[in-house]
Amino acid sequence: MSDFYSATIFLSVFIMIIMDMLVSGNDLMEHDKKQTVYTISVLVIACMVSEWFGVWMDGAHPSLRTLHILVKTIELSTAPIITVLCSDLMTPLKHKKLIYTLIGVHAGLEVLSAFFGFIFSVDAQNVYHHETFYWVYVLAYASGVLLFIGQLLSESSHHYGLYRALVIILPVFFFCGLFLQYGAEVRIMWACSAVDVLMVYILYSELTQKIDTLTHLLNRRSYESRLASLRGHAVIYYFDVDEFKSVNDTFGHGVGDAVLAEVGSTIYAVFSKVGYCYRIGGDEFCVIAQISDTAAEKYLSEFLRELTARRVKNEHLPHVSVGYACFNPVLGSVEDAIKRADRMMYHYKRKLKSEALTNDDTVKS
Repeated sequence: MSDFYSATIFLSVFIMIIMDMLVSGNDLMEHDKKQTVYTISVLVIACMVSEWFGVWMDGAHPSLRTLHILVKTIELSTAPIITVLCSDLMTPLKHKKLIYTLIGVHAGLEVLSAFFGFIFSVDAQNVYHHETFYWVYVLAYASGVLLFIGQLLSESSHHYGLYRALVIILPVFFFCGLFLQYGAEVRIMWACSAVDVLMVYILYSELTQKIDTLTHLLNRRSYESRLASLRGHAVIYYFDVDEFKSVNDTFGHGVGDAVLAEVGSTIYAVFSKVGYCYRIGGDEFCVIAQISDTAAEKYLSEFLRELTARRVKNEHLPHVSVGYACFNPVLGSVEDAIKRADRMMYHYKRKLKSEALTNDDTVKS
């Protein structure tokens, strides 16, 4: 066993300990998410140490055979669980009970294999072997990895620029470790896994500070940061949900939250490919779009069409007032553009109210 391999195991354990310390001091992280991270770090350490002991004991004195079987059982039964927990940390899993049941069944099969040797075995000379049903472990682990990749790619669609790239890079980094471990026989997979888990946590922590949890749009903190750094041409849209207080008072806050999420989804569907979408207040939204002045009206019309289509399907979804202004740093300040967008939005709101009153009078007459 090489000193390099031992060093990577030590480094990986150290990374997991550092991550746990960061998690314990993170007041913004939900309790159940913290518990998930702690569980992941314990399992990663257990797998790494078990693999290290397994390599050290392979072919050693036969008196160590029982301990060898124990550490291989721990390694093979827990490895797929780590990928599933990482998937659940990024985005809540669908069919969670089924997935965890299957993972539990796999762990049970690995325990049985310790006695009956149908997935793996350790012979009388204390040498480890893959057996006929070793594909069960490969299938469980590969399924967990694919689930993790699927969750990461799904999550990346909700984010922008650098964050989207980082989310996509995570599985690439993991596969590099997997290739080196099994292709080039360089035992570095768990070191890559430890770094990957730490990166998932750091990315999750960063995003929780920048993302509005209800709508999954960027939050006001991100909006203010973006405005402060805005130097080039942009179109700034402002949105305000009409009669939102009435929705909350009439149908309850649950329906109100669903309305905000639907409005956020509508904004994201139209503008995410051309700009940054924000929820900046209770029922207020903003988009900073990188489009030309001539395209501004086109995207406004597209948003109104999309909103109208969704209102047909959702009786609780109210009108949304919209205004926009074109920002050019040569011609004026960001504050001026915001004021113009705000004025246009309230003009649109008054127009909608006037039309609603006219329609009411027509119905009464």
